[in-house]
Amino acid sequence: MMRAQSTFTIGIGQGWQVMAQLPFDAKVLTIDYSTLDGAPYTPPYGNIHHRNETLTGLGDGRAEIQQFTRINKALVVGAGFGLTVPLGKIEDDPYALTSKGIAHQHMQMGSGTTSPVFSATAVWMADRWGMVVSSNGLLTMTANAKGYRPSSRIQAGAGPSYRLNPKLMMTTSLSLSRDSQAEWHGKPDPMSGQTAFMGSVSMIQRFTPMLAAMVQARTTLAQWSDETLIKQRFIGSIGLTWTPAGKSD
Repeated sequence: MMRAQSTFTIGIGQGWQVMAQLPFDAKVLTIDYSTLDGAPYTPPYGNIHHRNETLTGLGDGRAEIQQFTRINKALVVGAGFGLTVPLGKIEDDPYALTSKGIAHQHMQMGSGTTSPVFSATAVWMADRWGMVVSSNGLLTMTANAKGYRPSSRIQAGAGPSYRLNPKLMMTTSLSLSRDSQAEWHGKPDPMSGQTAFMGSVSMIQRFTPMLAAMVQARTTLAQWSDETLIKQRFIGSIGLTWTPAGKSD
């Protein structure tokens, strides 16, 4: 699974800013069937469940209004509230289609719902050492037009940072997240619902006061699922941040 995400922010004065995110997803699925002893298997129902395929398209957007306050020279805190924007493609109930022997899709590109979201961040930064504490969440309140109610989610993380030189910084983080079980027409979706404990390491290089790059490696340290779910053992991210001249302070 790959995601290219653009994030735009614009300050509106006195520590307030508006943030918008627009993701584009690519999901490459390679399917192999086997018996319990590992022998290749061709299911009699064909490929109605899972297929070798590549899914591409927009994911759901996110918009927040955020406020940041500098407590002192080293500490900045902020919080934001907003909504998801249902831009991604949604699918019909795969379990209902299974009962009829009809080809279906389990992978949703979007949620089909508008849900409230929040974020909170505290950043402490001394000359060399720093600390970042953050949290964010999404509360799904309604089902979409096809009867699917996506998972709600809450995540929190914290970790230190260290400035190797004036332009290069390393950050680390441990985070804990909880996704509730999604529902189809009020019934739990067995392919959802998990708690995950993750760790990450990032390197941030500032090339100019306006341009910085980030490389991050993240892994799942432990996962507890309501059902048997895929574990994301490694997630790699790269990013660029550009701040217009005169705004980089």
